[in-house]
Order: sequence, then structure tokens, then C-alpha cells
Amino acid sequence: MLQTTINHTARVAGKIRTLRRNREYSQEYMALLLNISQNAYSRLENGKTPITIDRLYQISTILQTNPTSLLDAEEVAVQEWQRARY
Repeated sequence: MLQTTINHTARVAGKIRTLRRNREYSQEYMALLLNISQNAYSRLENGKTPITIDRLYQISTILQTNPTSLLDAEEVAVQEWQRARY
């Protein structure tokens, strides 16, 4: 169970990192908007700190995406594919 939780956390964190980079937002910028330190944000994005539902919603709002898309692997892959086509 713990390993499954860690895998899901890392997968969501990776999607957040990808979307943040696509929008050319820095970790510092994200941390500022979330009212946390850059170090705390880095731990979230690296999967070292679990992401709460509230934090997931805040991050999805900043990244202008639906929170469920961060939880769904196929949705992010489709967004990346569509972006690459243009």
C-alpha cells in the first residue's frame, strides 16, 4: 500500500513539474503563489511531500488545468501531444 501511494505521489508530482515547465513558471514563482518556500515547493514537486487535495486544487488553478487531469496519466499525455502538434 505504501509503495502504491509513493508511486501515485511521484506520478502526480511529475505531471505538475511538466505543466509548470511548459508554462515556463519557475519553482520560485509557484512557491510565491502558494505562499510557501521554494524548498517546500521543490519537495512537493519531487514527490517527497504528499500533496493534499487543497494544495492540488491550488496548483491546478495556477497551472490553469483541471485537478483531475493531474491525477489522470492519459490526460496529461494528450495535452502534451496536442501542444507538440502546434
